[in-house]
Amino acid sequence: MAIGVFWIMYAKYLTDGGRIDGPAVFCRGLKWGVDMIQQMTVMRIAADKEKEQRHETPLFPCSVYVTDWQRGSIEGCPWHWHKDLELMYVAMGRVQVECSGQQTVLKEGDGLFFNSKALHRYQMVGEEKCHICYLVFNPDFVTGGVGTVYHQKYMAPLVSDASFPCQFLYGSGAQDAEIIGRIRAAFAAARQGSIGYEYDVRYNISKALLQLLLDYQPLALESKHMTPQMERLQEMLDFLHWHFSEEVSLAQLAGSAGISCREAQRCFKGILHTSPMEYLHHYRMQVAEELLLGTSDSVLDVGISCGFQNPSHFIKSFRKYRGCTPRVFRQRNAGGALGFFRTEYMESGLSREHR
Repeated sequence: MAIGVFWIMYAKYLTDGGRIDGPAVFCRGLKWGVDMIQQMTVMRIAADKEKEQRHETPLFPCSVYVTDWQRGSIEGCPWHWHKDLELMYVAMGRVQVECSGQQTVLKEGDGLFFNSKALHRYQMVGEEKCHICYLVFNPDFVTGGVGTVYHQKYMAPLVSDASFPCQFLYGSGAQDAEIIGRIRAAFAAARQGSIGYEYDVRYNISKALLQLLLDYQPLALESKHMTPQMERLQEMLDFLHWHFSEEVSLAQLAGSAGISCREAQRCFKGILHTSPMEYLHHYRMQVAEELLLGTSDSVLDVGISCGFQNPSHFIKSFRKYRGCTPRVFRQRNAGGALGFFRTEYMESGLSREHR
């Protein structure tokens, strides 16, 4: 099995003479058949308002990912959102999922649906290794475009329904098991990469979405609608994900959403149950983990890339977060699920020669 390296943007796909702008999702591709399956680690989400996924094949706007989390290494995915829809199932282990004020623990055989622009995150639970399979796709992948009956009758009502941000699916129930079976079938078709796999992927995703609409959307009005506070939080998260390598003040963060510092703190405390600066610090640590495992950058360079100009401060902060120094963390995980691979940064602010 050949291994390649890809940068997949969780941002609007902007091209200008071959140039691509914005931070990127850090991932390693597993080349199966038609290169459909990609290994995803911690995401670095750009601040583009549309959050359009840059898919590996533009003519086939559906990206297929796997994630392997384990204790002492990468253990989850931070808060993020995107315009694309997402279906996933848990192949091994347990994971805590939070989305727009809702949370649950999914185990092997369970799955979920995330609607467009739903704010969500993942965190592994327990000591068992966690293996998750995702399908992230543009709504047009299913409908063929806005000028179709599929879009107008089925997709538009779904993606525009802010009261239906997600649906947790439990394999123990016959109703949910049918939807999860469709998700697994779509993933299996992508993995096999046989001639005509595109039809199978699209068919099974379409059937899963239709079943979700029939079974759950009539109940959507019982859940919470997206509040102005949630919209402001999304704007502030975008700002932090874009500027995490810089010095960021609470006033700057609040200004990005056009609110006061006190309201900014209320947004974070009310929804994420943490302060803005605590969230920023935790996010920097997650990115640092990714860079330590995914690049050969020096510990000094990793710290600078994550907003720590003082190496001692970075090492002390990382030890408090992880219980070990960055160097020890890298040594413990060398040759593990992630391994080492060379990465060229697309962001001009992070590009540098390795020392």
